[in-house]
Amino acid sequence: MLLKTACNVSPALNYLIGNLNIQSSTGLKYILNNQLINDRTRLEKELNKVEKVLLSIKNDSSLISNLGIKFCRVRDINGTINNLFNNTILDDIELFEIKSFCLLSEEIKDVYRPLNLDVVEIPDLSDVITILDPDNSKIPAFFVYDSYSDELSSIRKKINIAISEGNKEEEQQLRFKEEAIEDEIRAKLSQKLFPLSKKIQTAVTEICKLDVLIAKAQQAYEQNFCKPNIIEENEPTTYKGLYNPQIKDALAKNNIKYQAIDITLYKSPCLITGANMSGKTVLLKTIALTQLLTQFGFFVPAKEASVAIVDEIMICMDESDNDQNGLSSFAAEILKINDIVNSIKGGSNILVLVDELARTTNPVEGRKIVSATLEFLDKHDIRGLITSHYGDIEYKTRRLRVKGLEDLPDDTILNVKNINSFIDYSLVETDESEVPQEAIRIAAMLGVNDDFIKLCNKY
Repeated sequence: MLLKTACNVSPALNYLIGNLNIQSSTGLKYILNNQLINDRTRLEKELNKVEKVLLSIKNDSSLISNLGIKFCRVRDINGTINNLFNNTILDDIELFEIKSFCLLSEEIKDVYRPLNLDVVEIPDLSDVITILDPDNSKIPAFFVYDSYSDELSSIRKKINIAISEGNKEEEQQLRFKEEAIEDEIRAKLSQKLFPLSKKIQTAVTEICKLDVLIAKAQQAYEQNFCKPNIIEENEPTTYKGLYNPQIKDALAKNNIKYQAIDITLYKSPCLITGANMSGKTVLLKTIALTQLLTQFGFFVPAKEASVAIVDEIMICMDESDNDQNGLSSFAAEILKINDIVNSIKGGSNILVLVDELARTTNPVEGRKIVSATLEFLDKHDIRGLITSHYGDIEYKTRRLRVKGLEDLPDDTILNVKNINSFIDYSLVETDESEVPQEAIRIAAMLGVNDDFIKLCNKY
């Protein structure tokens, strides 16, 4: 999975990527084309790099800031590099782009070297600069210099004489010769640069990597994210103080405090129950977010995190575009469950997150579908979370319950702005088969019409 695909799946991930302080024009393109890291060694290496940069920011942020200023000047020259790879004769603008980038690359190296970070390796491009800057001017602009050719230098002097004498015909003939020599020089320069094209491309990539690593570290520093500990596949994924940054920021704007939670995911399914508005859906989205962040090499929104790598994250939640696809809610949901089943039977190590499974069918069959899904996941040792409002789920598996609405005095007045303050979002182990029944109570406390509430209670 590419990061840009994951951003479409997870709005919270898209929110965090959008807030990354990436400075270079190519940095965002680079990171969006990163793939989910499934190799433990490679993932730990990436996280260690972020940690090194984070420590550097904590010790002295000034040098990191100086790098950011340099990154702002990095232009996207991938098109020019592709032309070079294809052995195309470059024009003055393309030669300028390469020269300008190589000079900037050397500046970045000069700032990066004292940091002693050792997180990227920017190659030495002095040989490229020598080719494109024969006069050693260190000026980014490119020109077919006189020093490239004695003949060219002589012709240009003659052109100046022709201009001063007002000899238009002589000037034009000399201009034709000048252009022909310049074209030969561009061809020769392109030929000289062709063997160095890979090194130039590497420099672009390494600078993008450094920009992204710094952005990741700055985000971790500002948001107080933690470095996830990567564990063996059969060990439990554990989070302490887990939270959703997007929702936390939204609540903070209204002076509402976000309640972080602790949760452990074993190599088996877990059924989560809880009253309406108890945060079950947010929990699933946050678990998906942290798994994605971890495997894309980010620090995560938690006090502590130990995360087992998975091949894929498979999510089944209500989608607003089912009608556009010509599917009923149940049809769309059951087809997603079928995809999950087939992926598991194919041997994939996946994380399964299903919200309110079978909520759109009748409760009798709904309970059967939930039980069957839990049993299937359990038999195949799949790490998964399934939320449900159904009670009396037959299959016995680990169950967690959101504590939910606190015991409040009868005269407590709730509204959409303050109800979150009275809900305890923490999870407790339970062996109860019944689910909390607080929907009517919450409706009443939110001020729903008394006559309607009486009818609800009647039934």
